Amino acid sequence: MIISHKYKFIFLKTRKTAGTSIEISLSRFCGDDDIITPISLEDEAVRRLLGKKAKNYLQYASGRNKYKKYSNHIIAQKFKSLIAPSIWNNYYKFCFKINLFDRVISLYYFCCSRRNKSIKFDEWLRNEYIYLPNKNNWHIYTINNKVVV
Repeated sequence: MIISHKYKFIFLKTRKTAGTSIEISLSRFCGDDDIITPISLEDEAVRRLLGKKAKNYLQYASGRNKYKKYSNHIIAQKFKSLIAPSIWNNYYKFCFKINLFDRVISLYYFCCSRRNKSIKFDEWLRNEYIYLPNKNNWHIYTINNKVVV
């Protein structure tokens, strides 16, 4: 997730849609006051090669006595509650989606690689995919079932 005050945009990062690659690339254009959420150590190493790193994602919430944290895959509704209405209303908001079948294939390979096990695709669909929480990204870029980006 990135908030660029310099270029007045908000990038909401969806899952399994090349979001990390996009985030790394967009980080190159961010200024000192912009907010960039952390990614994996391996991916942060790539971002450091571009001279950028995660920053400003922890901010003290004055009057609330707590820190507000921007996270990698923050949902639009929570994000909107953390920022000033002027930012939400005036910045360009965007995310990326891919064809649902391509996303499911990507998720399948991701799940297999994380578990270091092989399972047939059709078996995975029947026995594992249907039980995955947040299989789609709808909640990331909508508020009250309305698309916000």
